[in-house]
Amino acid sequence: MLYIICTPIGNLNDFSLRSINTLKEVDCIFAEDTRVASKLLQNFDIQKKAKPFHEHNENKASDDIIKLINDGKTIALISDAGAPLISDPGYPLIQRCIKEDICFTVLPGPSAVINAVILSGLPSDKFLFNGFLPKQSEAKRKIALKLQNSDTTHIYFESAKRISKTISIFAEVLRPNTQLAICREMTKEYESVYRGTIKEVLNLIKNNDITLLGEFVILVYPGSYSGSPLNLDETFCRPFLDYLSPTDASKLIAKITSFSKQEVYKFLLGISK
Repeated sequence: MLYIICTPIGNLNDFSLRSINTLKEVDCIFAEDTRVASKLLQNFDIQKKAKPFHEHNENKASDDIIKLINDGKTIALISDAGAPLISDPGYPLIQRCIKEDICFTVLPGPSAVINAVILSGLPSDKFLFNGFLPKQSEAKRKIALKLQNSDTTHIYFESAKRISKTISIFAEVLRPNTQLAICREMTKEYESVYRGTIKEVLNLIKNNDITLLGEFVILVYPGSYSGSPLNLDETFCRPFLDYLSPTDASKLIAKITSFSKQEVYKFLLGISK
């Protein structure tokens, strides 16, 4: 049996009793960083040493885990903070378990993504987690372009040393009234949340009102563009079908309107018959 265990994202008191007891009972623990894991285990008097499971040894460690489980051992997998697999190693291991019919379960716990969505004050009915932002400026610019006119809250992890540049790039591409939130050091002593338009948050950074240290989560809500709305009518959509299939045309029209790809596709099928 494999237990995927979520660990605290800052405050150790967020660790569940079930997770603590499971770590005490399993035969072996694998961790993203054994040094970080050692501090966690010592804090809860768990008398075990963790074995490494990270991006550089993931395949070999997965082989070892599968063999141990097949030999009747119980295994726990933990990350440095939050949930394994979420911007952390573990996905190939889970695929192996499914393929080889090995039982695994998740012990829920703290999540930087869910925490940030709630703290941000941005719409939470729809949100999209995109992991860590790329380091390259041009790659970030392309991401910002794709966010235009989105009615979904988008979530990103970013480092303290790059967040200033990232917000500057987003501010160049997105409308000034784009809503943005930055969550810093969540659950820790100096937890901070900054909310406002992208222009307001950029000014906070420029004025050194945001301490650029620690762990950051960026949340962006562009919102649908309210000026000169485009409608789904045959006059507008027919030219797209002259050059593209309904599938490709629906993708393009969805990007430049507030309609979903599914809505557009159904409409295009109707007028193409």
